[in-house]
Amino acid sequence: MRKLIGKETGFTLIEVMLVVILISILGAIVIPRYAISTKRAKVQACEIQRSIINKQVEMYFFVEATWPLDTLADIKTNVNYFPDGIPTCPVDLTSYVLVPSPYKRVSGHREGAGTHIFERMLQFNH
Repeated sequence: MRKLIGKETGFTLIEVMLVVILISILGAIVIPRYAISTKRAKVQACEIQRSIINKQVEMYFFVEATWPLDTLADIKTNVNYFPDGIPTCPVDLTSYVLVPSPYKRVSGHREGAGTHIFERMLQFNH
């Protein structure tokens, strides 16, 4: 039996490749799930912000006896309604606007879309 002097220990190439493959498989599972969860949270935050803005618009109507401008420019600057400023949509960072109708409601975005495409996609998946 020979004693090897200075024998180096370490991982073989096969062991390193197995670890890399396992980490890649885990990454392939976790990263898309994280992206979907993040997108879903942003859509839900947008819907919550829309409802908050709608409540403030209704309160503005009852206090001021008139609806705010469709661009919400007059309510944005009033600290009684939005002390920290009016939020923007977390999904696409667009400004909220009112739909011109007898009863003003927030459309959600400059383009006038009521919902996000991702939200409709979630309805088909569940």
